[in-house]
Amino acid sequence: MAVSGLYTTVKNVSGAARVFGFLGKHGKRLANNETYTVPGDLVAELGAARSLREFKALEKALEVGDIVITNSPAVYVTDTDDSSIDQVTVNDGSVTTTSPQGWD
Repeated sequence: MAVSGLYTTVKNVSGAARVFGFLGKHGKRLANNETYTVPGDLVAELGAARSLREFKALEKALEVGDIVITNSPAVYVTDTDDSSIDQVTVNDGSVTTTSPQGWD
């Protein structure tokens, strides 16, 4: 994955292999601690373009602790001083900006 800021990664932390129906076109079986990466923002995709049932299934899996989101797409902002595009990052609780990965 060349530019990680463009992807969402989830991890099965349920303690067992599980099928998550909201992953992929027909669901995806993940072993315990296995990760799955999709291009774009999974939450936005499920909330906007797909069924409410799949969004609610993701919501429930997060609430009960079966799955965690370990990476989500970066947030990009425009620097008002020089109009450059920056990526929002968090380091040890401090919010900062950096040059977007892959845009140098």
